[in-house]
Amino acid sequence: MVITIHISPSLLREVSDFVKLVREYNNGALYDPFNQIIQDYDQQRIDYYEASSRVGELFNGHIQLVELYNGLNKEFILNYYHAKLWDRFAINDNQRYLNFFEILRGYRSGQKSMQKMVEELAINFAGHMDLFLEFCAFLPRD
Repeated sequence: MVITIHISPSLLREVSDFVKLVREYNNGALYDPFNQIIQDYDQQRIDYYEASSRVGELFNGHIQLVELYNGLNKEFILNYYHAKLWDRFAINDNQRYLNFFEILRGYRSGQKSMQKMVEELAINFAGHMDLFLEFCAFLPRD
């Protein structure tokens, strides 16, 4: 199965602007290492946690870059899961699709703890462990 991820033009502009900023930041000293991390992740030589850890170390002390990267990362993850969930549930199991976003909304609004969100998602994704594990891979390890 091929999953098509539709990324909004505004998100693409934000990513492009971010890459330009990294290229220009500190006379370009961070661009090559950042680009190498992205290539390693893209070619599956490192996983999401390793990539995030390396980017965190690289951008340590550069608050503007850290904040922008974290924001873009969250947006991309949401686009990815939205597409994957749509492909899996939207037609045959629309309620699971809707439940996923309701559970996330409860967490984002502060009505649910992360633990409660994960427990509810485990139930919602019953029989679809691959989706649950992929989602959990993007959560903080704590």
